[in-house]
Amino acid sequence: MYKIIDNLPIDYRFNGKSREVLKFYNLWFDENKKYRLNELESLIISTVGYESWKADFSKDSLLILGRWLKKNVEIEKLSEKEYVEKRSNIPSHIDFEDWDLTIKTRSILIDVGIYFGEVFIKNQKGLIWKQYFSKKKNDADHGHMIITLKKRNLNPIRIMLTVGFLFGKRIGNEKELIELYEVWKGYC
Repeated sequence: MYKIIDNLPIDYRFNGKSREVLKFYNLWFDENKKYRLNELESLIISTVGYESWKADFSKDSLLILGRWLKKNVEIEKLSEKEYVEKRSNIPSHIDFEDWDLTIKTRSILIDVGIYFGEVFIKNQKGLIWKQYFSKKKNDADHGHMIITLKKRNLNPIRIMLTVGFLFGKRIGNEKELIELYEVWKGYC
């Protein structure tokens, strides 16, 4: 049975946190990466029709993973209180959904992000995970685990959270992960 991530040392709002606090996330990531990949593989192969999927870090594994992910993203309607709170934090001219991804889906997306990053590391020479610290106050990647490419930083977890929202809106296609891999490979 899939175990939702419940042991993050900090919440996932990294902006405003000190470098010392953010380093706890790096430790968690290093200690839990393999376990999270095993959880993901076990979850996928326990799904009817996906029993033969292998977490072999091949580009082709992303096609089946994307198909599985699209079918398994779950959303839940915001309560009235959650909606009002969210509305109060977003300017009135900006629309937003009246739903959010479930906690289980967010956990799965983090696991898929780790897997996506590992596909890059296994298939492109010299790549590693590292924690990124920006001098820019509101840098979206600040404190996150990224992979430094020649032309850009790749934040696989943030990318998968975005894919999750696309799938939650019932847009995007099952080839999304392999297409993203091809785009980001161009930055290597």
